[in-house]
Amino acid sequence: MNGLFAFSKKYYLRYKLRLCIGFLLIIISNILTLIPIPYVGKSINAIKNLFMNLSTNATDSYNIKKKILIYTGIILMGPIIGGIIKYHMRKCIISTSRMIEFDIKNQIFTHYQKLSLSFYKKNSTGDLMNRLTEDVSFIRQYIGPGIMYFVNLIILFFMVIVQMLKIGKTLTFYVIAPIPILFILIYYISIFISKKSKKIQNYQSFTSSFIQETFSGIHIIKSFVAESIFQKKYKKIVQNYRKKNIELSKIDTLLSSVIIFFIGISYLMIIFFGGKKYYLGEIKEIGIIAEFFTYINVLVFPFIILGWVVSIVEKAKVSQVRIKEFLNEKPNIYNNNILTKTKIFGNIDFKNVSFFYDKKIFYEKKNYTINKISFSLKSGKTLVLTGETGSGKTTIGKLISRLYDPIHGEIIVDNVNLKNHNLFSFRKNIGYAPQESFLFSDSIYNNIALGCIGRVTHYKVHSAAKMAMIENDILNFKNGYDTIIGERGITLSGGQKQRICIARAIIRKPKIIIFDDSFSAIDQKTRKLMIYHIKKGLKNSTIIIITHDTSYIQDYDLFISLKNGKISIIEEKNIFS
Repeated sequence: MNGLFAFSKKYYLRYKLRLCIGFLLIIISNILTLIPIPYVGKSINAIKNLFMNLSTNATDSYNIKKKILIYTGIILMGPIIGGIIKYHMRKCIISTSRMIEFDIKNQIFTHYQKLSLSFYKKNSTGDLMNRLTEDVSFIRQYIGPGIMYFVNLIILFFMVIVQMLKIGKTLTFYVIAPIPILFILIYYISIFISKKSKKIQNYQSFTSSFIQETFSGIHIIKSFVAESIFQKKYKKIVQNYRKKNIELSKIDTLLSSVIIFFIGISYLMIIFFGGKKYYLGEIKEIGIIAEFFTYINVLVFPFIILGWVVSIVEKAKVSQVRIKEFLNEKPNIYNNNILTKTKIFGNIDFKNVSFFYDKKIFYEKKNYTINKISFSLKSGKTLVLTGETGSGKTTIGKLISRLYDPIHGEIIVDNVNLKNHNLFSFRKNIGYAPQESFLFSDSIYNNIALGCIGRVTHYKVHSAAKMAMIENDILNFKNGYDTIIGERGITLSGGQKQRICIARAIIRKPKIIIFDDSFSAIDQKTRKLMIYHIKKGLKNSTIIIITHDTSYIQDYDLFISLKNGKISIIEEKNIFS
């Protein structure tokens, strides 16, 4: 619980005024709840006196009836006013918990965006989503209704005890005697809840990942008629998830049953010892026993809800650990130059650059992804980078974009070590068309405009589309540039997706542009024309073309062929002409 409170502390401080008002309203609402209770006992005593003394004069009878009417008014008005106060109490605390949920989600999302690509290689999308949604939801429930109900129980419990002690200390002792045993049982049951909650939340992440992966690859599943296989897998996953949830529900039900059992014991204590004292004359008025019953009734709901609070606290503790695991992750790529924005011209020098992705695999196999790569590329020149699959071509593109940093050696851009450039300023001068043509479920216009820096204009978007030779295709669509494409561009052909991604990469007219096998789904004639138009439109840009097939490239300045992470061939100027 301490770790959970420490995690939430800064949010409590941020909204301390609202929370203080909420807790003040808890106290006021509980006072209004307890004020009518003594009048319940007085009403019973008055009614008893009224019926036992029917022969008394009219004046006494009138006075008793008047008292009953006043007591009834107090008993009715207390809950009505208290209900209004409780409404504002809940509104204050629950809305604050929603604000905190908003802050936590934004903090996590912002942190996710700062993390390096290596983090996303290690963690599934489903797990990332689950921590941002389900886990934050459990934290919110703890911060809002969880804390509200718990504080309400504590305040109400002590208020009730004080009132009962005023009436009778001995009877109060008998009533609260089972409570310590109840708290001990709650503690031990909560340990089981915590263990089960952790398993369920981890399994829920696994389930989310499976669903996300299934629908992302639905075209593959349909192509191989594998629907029944995935249906069986999903059924098995859901059955396991159901089994784990039922196990947790059983523990939750056990906790609620234990709480109700001990409340029942308190009732029995009142009936037995209260009745005995009344019979022996130690309690003069029957209304006192009624008061005790009413006080216990007031505690019934808070104690029953305590089971839910314990469950949600344990879930929130697990969620807090899961969220902090990712919040404690540090990005591998740091912006070492926040203040200065160095001007980029596009001169690139690799000096004995070596790199590997996974330390564990490297130490097992002793293989670098790229090993001691050196070359120089001047501003405005074109590099063709080719080689076998897995030779390290894409890695060089990612290193130039500073999506990763070299393990050994250094990359110099415009006579400055790439690590010493302002990261965001440098990336604004980079255009990158990746191997996988990723498009967002949005309009074609917005997908292209995403690459724009500063004010987006129709001229910029249309110019980029023309240069990428996709405009004719776009205009043939019913809604033109406003056509909404499906998730990951599923409604488009491979060549159309690649050309939209290329338009997005070149719209900002970057100083360095990298085409990472991004012409593979485009026919030979269109490839040649596209490269011609791009080189003409971006004549001052440094162009890096990563490809398996070099037959469509007629004009370049540097040619590098990689093999097993090393340069096998390096030649300058038009070896194919």
